[in-house]
Amino acid sequence: MSRGEFVAMISDYFNWIHWSEYNDYAKSVPVTVVDVRAGDKYTKQIECALEAKIISPDDTDKFYPNKPITRKDATEILSRAFDLSPATVGGLMKGGAETLTSAQAHETLKEITTRYVTPVQVMPKPGTTSNRRNINITTPTPGARIYYTISSDGTEPADPTTASKEYKTSDGYLQLDNPMTSKVDYRYWTIKAIAIKDGMATTPVQSFSWVIYRPKSSPFQARLVHARTTSAPVVWEILNPSDFNFPHVLYIEGTQRGVVMDAGQYPFDPHDSSSNLKTYIDTLATKPYDAVLGHAHPDHDEQIDSFVQGGVRLYLTAQDKAFFLAQAAKRPDWAHAATASSLIKDGDVLDLGNVKMYAYQVPAHEDGLVMLDDKQDGWVFATDMFGPNRPATADLANFSGVKNDLFLSMIEQLYANLRKDGGKITEVYNAHNEAPFGVAGIDNFEKGFQELIDIGSGALTPSMRGVDPGGHPMPNRRQLVVGDMWRDKNWTGVWIDGTYGGPVNYLSKPTTAYKNDIAIDYNSTDGIKKYSVLGNVEVANGELVGVDLSWAAPKNGVENTLPNKFDPWTYAYEIRVPAANSEITIKPTALSNKIASLKINGASVKNGTGKTIAVSDGSKIVVDVVAPDGVTASKYILTVKKY
Repeated sequence: MSRGEFVAMISDYFNWIHWSEYNDYAKSVPVTVVDVRAGDKYTKQIECALEAKIISPDDTDKFYPNKPITRKDATEILSRAFDLSPATVGGLMKGGAETLTSAQAHETLKEITTRYVTPVQVMPKPGTTSNRRNINITTPTPGARIYYTISSDGTEPADPTTASKEYKTSDGYLQLDNPMTSKVDYRYWTIKAIAIKDGMATTPVQSFSWVIYRPKSSPFQARLVHARTTSAPVVWEILNPSDFNFPHVLYIEGTQRGVVMDAGQYPFDPHDSSSNLKTYIDTLATKPYDAVLGHAHPDHDEQIDSFVQGGVRLYLTAQDKAFFLAQAAKRPDWAHAATASSLIKDGDVLDLGNVKMYAYQVPAHEDGLVMLDDKQDGWVFATDMFGPNRPATADLANFSGVKNDLFLSMIEQLYANLRKDGGKITEVYNAHNEAPFGVAGIDNFEKGFQELIDIGSGALTPSMRGVDPGGHPMPNRRQLVVGDMWRDKNWTGVWIDGTYGGPVNYLSKPTTAYKNDIAIDYNSTDGIKKYSVLGNVEVANGELVGVDLSWAAPKNGVENTLPNKFDPWTYAYEIRVPAANSEITIKPTALSNKIASLKINGASVKNGTGKTIAVSDGSKIVVDVVAPDGVTASKYILTVKKY
């Protein structure tokens, strides 16, 4: 067995993540050797082992991956990997020759891992500096229980073998932070942990440390995302290191005008000009600009009034304007900004000169949430619209403001709008993401909610987020995750309302709280098998005339309704078709992928595929959907109106 293959065996057992695949903005500098090159057979596993410090190069910075592994070297490597003495490992080593065969190496690994609990490991990786960390502690030993102690001031935690707390992923990951009440800029967190399993020997205590840097005050910082071209806007990403949740503000500027997306978390101090977000944007802007609030949450809306006081036009949705006005007694600055603000609505367009920004309102995380879309470049500027892809903090946004089946319909309609009129999707910016994601990211977001509708609670796991936005523990909160959070920037994770393993309450049901025609409680036993409704209908060469879509009861005197939308539980629609068009193509998408059948004018079609139909004024198109139970059925009548 070669040295490279031997190290790869160990690296694969621990499932270490190579630095090139590791999704963490604070990751360490890669560790390499000169005789292991990119593309070689075991390069990633060897470099993982170098980072884990179970191997090291010689004086010439070489590892010699192709040489046979000797018993002596194998003993030393296994001793470091499993934190066992060389004598213990040597006593379990198979074979008697100077070198090991592949079979002997694998037998030795099996002998160790069946006798000794494998040392615990943590993600994200230790030894880094960042604004916050949410720590997951694991061991490759199945069924082992983990116990830990922790400190936040640089002191050594207590010995976890004598005084510790059991670590359970269902309680959420351990949050390491420097709270807003802190009087210091740095926190030095250390965790000590062990894993125990009956009938197996416990390995020594492991210790891991991180530096958390969140200063009490700090000037804003900017990163140039896209330079301006004749056809594309300049895009800046703005951050203040003092922000606890690290929400990114975006400044987008075309040839004639700019727009600020969101208003930050860091509050404006009138005695400190460096804390004024508007003043900082002025150092970047070369054109007049407006400000759009993505949504009214404290980590996004703190400085709306600094823009209004500075003469900048502020856009708010009706829901957010009403919310801020209702807070006048507690936050007169918010009320002042809201009073002077202009409304932004779903479908509005902001003209920046060489590019137009299309506004879409999609509630669920917050009733007034709005996003901007640059169709020509394919850049989508969102604000907690999608599941954050920042694994270092396990920042899972909550999407419980809309029942999740209706939200899936809203997602399908949003994606259709993003692609409408030649629109494309190349980069998606979400407020808490360290990097934009692509089409795969929004596809994963949709996939999570689709799985929830198709298989119900089987799509859910306990939430990894250990606290709610108010700092309260959230054990067993429900969570949807698609993709590998540590290896894929396009992964997505969201938590939804309710306790994992508890009653289902995240799907639609009959209610008098807001306008709807829902007759079925989809939360009931086998309720997901009764989905006979469509999530969306797309029309080419014509336009579906939507209805007022309600998702919640009115708040602060404002209806929670969006106009001209497809409502899964409204069964009659008009399709407007230009007089010159003799045919249209319609593409119905059922809310459930498990439906028994889907027919257009009596002919079976595949879910989500288009069908071209000859039309005349007044002609009717009938879409029949039969639910997964084979019994529940819905009929949609689409009437053509020529103009």
